[in-house]
Amino acid sequence: MGNEKDTDIVDISDEIAESKSKKSEPEQKVDEEETTSVKQFRKKKIWVRVLIIVLIILAILAFVGYKIYEAKKKLEEATSTDQQATITRMDITSSISTTGTIQSKDVRTITSPLSGVKIEEVNFKVGDMVQQGDIVVTFSREDINKKIGQLEEDITEAKEVKALDAGDRLNTYVNSNDLDTYNIATSYTTLNQKAVDLDKAKDDLQRVCDQKADFKALRDEAKSKYDSTEKELLEKTDALMAKKATIEVTTDEKEKDKLYSEAASLQDDVDRLNAKITQYKDAIDNYDSKITNFEEQEKTKFDALDRAQRDYDDAYVKFNKSGYDASFNSAKYQYNYNKGNVQANDNVKNLERQKEQNEDSLDNYIVTAPITGLVTSVNAQEGNGYQATTGALMTIQAVDIFEVTTQVDEYDINNVTIGQKVAIMTDATGEDQLEGKVTFIAPTATAATGNSSSNTFEVKIDILNKDERLRLGMSAKLNIIKDEHSGVLAVPYDAIEEKEGGAHSIYVLDTTQPAKTENTNVLGIEVVGLDGLAKSTGDDQSGDTSTGKRTGVLPKGKEIPVQIGLEGDYYTEIISPDIKEGMTVLVNSTAGELGNDMEMLMNARGN
Repeated sequence: MGNEKDTDIVDISDEIAESKSKKSEPEQKVDEEETTSVKQFRKKKIWVRVLIIVLIILAILAFVGYKIYEAKKKLEEATSTDQQATITRMDITSSISTTGTIQSKDVRTITSPLSGVKIEEVNFKVGDMVQQGDIVVTFSREDINKKIGQLEEDITEAKEVKALDAGDRLNTYVNSNDLDTYNIATSYTTLNQKAVDLDKAKDDLQRVCDQKADFKALRDEAKSKYDSTEKELLEKTDALMAKKATIEVTTDEKEKDKLYSEAASLQDDVDRLNAKITQYKDAIDNYDSKITNFEEQEKTKFDALDRAQRDYDDAYVKFNKSGYDASFNSAKYQYNYNKGNVQANDNVKNLERQKEQNEDSLDNYIVTAPITGLVTSVNAQEGNGYQATTGALMTIQAVDIFEVTTQVDEYDINNVTIGQKVAIMTDATGEDQLEGKVTFIAPTATAATGNSSSNTFEVKIDILNKDERLRLGMSAKLNIIKDEHSGVLAVPYDAIEEKEGGAHSIYVLDTTQPAKTENTNVLGIEVVGLDGLAKSTGDDQSGDTSTGKRTGVLPKGKEIPVQIGLEGDYYTEIISPDIKEGMTVLVNSTAGELGNDMEMLMNARGN
């Protein structure tokens, strides 16, 4: 490059040489100075080109170095302990995740039987804490006393009218009817009343008999289920004992593992059937208790019917005996004729009853808190007259018993049952997990709103822990436990490779054979697949390329097919007779995935 000629500079030099002979000595001196400048310019231009070439070479070397570093880092990450895991025995949980709002389990709305009575005092406001028995609202006694005074005047007047009318009716009755007619009327009234009592006793007895029959039917159904389940339990128990006996005489390990699995399944059936028998036994005992109770009621009602029948018979006999010479119709007419006295009596009694009710209202003019809790709403206003239509006086919510309300998607609702365990987390309680239990599932769905495309169902969950950090209206994160497997072998989900056709495998390392090699180009892990062929996660660039033999020794491993059990959030249950707790598996490093990066790294080293 230094021997090449710059054509532009050569042309300038030739022109200068031609003009030298034509110029005078002063001019030639000036030209020599210009030639020196041109030479200096030429040297500078050459150095600039050299500098540019050097910078380009340095940039290329930096890029190649970066790619080598990146390949090394990727390889180290793939073969580091972060990309390996241990087969661990643990408890796996499958759950439905959702969120909800904390609310009180005990909400009381306070009302009053008083109507149109002025409110004198409201002692608490929203946000106040009240204790059970605290006076929350006081009504005006003046309004109630006014009503009582008016009713007393009405009663006095009604009694005066009754006395006057009674005298007139008595004179009319004495003049119109003799004593025998009066007795007939009285006995007729008694007979009618006894007939009503008899009908009521018959209805009461029939109702108890019907209820007892209903519970007997339920008891017979439960007994039938108990018998069939007990029979099935005996069969499963016999099968389990036979299976255990077979296991004891079996020497083949694979067959033994199979028999253990079958025995475990039979054991689960035995446990499930035992639980069912307990449920049916409890149901039968409950029905027997109900039936015994109704049998006692039946005896009581039967005795009452017997007495009512005797009373009716006695009244009937007395009625017939009191007939004497007067006809029944005449006695009945005379009886109805004197009903005015009864009506007057009823009028006085009605007014007296109203007075008693208002006197009872004096006991209601002071309203107390039924529970200890937080006041969350107040409708009562001092000076206003209270009406039932205006709603509750106030609402109090207990703050020591909480529940969480949430909405569960219609796709998950069939996996939610009453009594199901729930794990609860809140921002207020931090990492402290609270225990919950499903207590309510809405029978109908809540229509989808907003951008949601599916309906949801309201679910309520009791919070079983008491925690002073909880507040009404707080948000809660919920995990409704669908299934739990205890003490199973599990690995991270990314350690499992899904094959074509839905089969699954893991890659287990043989940690007893660490990597040893004289050739530094040997990298990665040699994994033996199900076909018996080696599948290295790295490529050895040394050795005989025609035969594919390597001069280095790679860590050994093998592919093991597994069945997938319960899947949790991070770990998945795996089932195989070839796996053991403590084995090391590859995570996110399926055989062959690192080939391109390894090849790039080897080529970069070779070049």
